[in-house]
Amino acid sequence: MGLMDRLFRRGENAAGRPISVDHSSFDEILKSSRYAVVDFWGKNCPPCEAMEPILKKLAREYEGEVIFLKVNAASSQEISRRFRVKSVPAFLFFENGRLKGRRVGAMSYEAFKKWVESMMS
Repeated sequence: MGLMDRLFRRGENAAGRPISVDHSSFDEILKSSRYAVVDFWGKNCPPCEAMEPILKKLAREYEGEVIFLKVNAASSQEISRRFRVKSVPAFLFFENGRLKGRRVGAMSYEAFKKWVESMMS
């Protein structure tokens, strides 16, 4: 059973929540997903906290199409450096494991959804 099967069996994404990942699972999940949105966040970051309900809502809406991942930028510095994440929140969109786009900073639900849709087309 692969990592994605284990994650979905545990119900992490089935509950419509973004999945917290670190360097040990990041690449495998990206390779297993057609579309992925990665949220780089930090503790004591009000804009990051403001994005949480928006990400949860979008994870429910796009369940089965887009996987939403959360990376703590401070504790996963290797991933942050690899993708040149300098500030949080930062959002990276991947298609078939390849970086397709990025946004930095908090945004409204409507703006985030529009960005996701544009990345999928």
